Amino acid sequence: MVVWEARDDETPFDPSGLRRRGEIRDRRELAAAEARNINRAVRKYLVSRPSVRSARFDYTWALKLHREMFGEVWTWAGKPRTRDLNLGDPHHRIRERLAALIADLHSWSDYGHPIELQAVWLHHRAVQIHPFLNGNGRWSRLLANIWLRQNGAPIVEWPDGSLGEAGEARAEYIAAVKAADDGDYDPLLAFHRRHRMSD
Repeated sequence: MVVWEARDDETPFDPSGLRRRGEIRDRRELAAAEARNINRAVRKYLVSRPSVRSARFDYTWALKLHREMFGEVWTWAGKPRTRDLNLGDPHHRIRERLAALIADLHSWSDYGHPIELQAVWLHHRAVQIHPFLNGNGRWSRLLANIWLRQNGAPIVEWPDGSLGEAGEARAEYIAAVKAADDGDYDPLLAFHRRHRMSD
């Protein structure tokens, strides 16, 4: 039996897509399994500077990244959700919104916006779209870090352990994302800067 305490600020948990349901019985075991899977994707894309070929930043690759992060744990990893949730865009608009985000990302570079601000916008818009049943925050943060790394900028060392648990870091992060929802990116930019790795 899976034990899961619901929270208002997260996607509802549905264990039906777990690949190893008998091995993952609670939030701690799920977090450990996901962390192992995510670490492989992190090593692939952040240990050295990813090429434009390996990290294409197009719609198909964005889905592939989620599958690389969660595919060993969830059957639906990398597949856009087919139902609406308490967070995110309506499911029927996911493809359109994610494709628009990728197009905007490339235009931000063309217009010379600072790479750090591009990463903040990318992170926020990706998590706001919420394309997947779960893992959207971690996916959006890695997406932003890969963009930073590919463009030769310092990446953000996210306190993912604290962001997954109730506490000060999570509360600050959620507040920063909500401020960005209202058009104020300063708190999220400050959060990025505070956790940025030194060169």
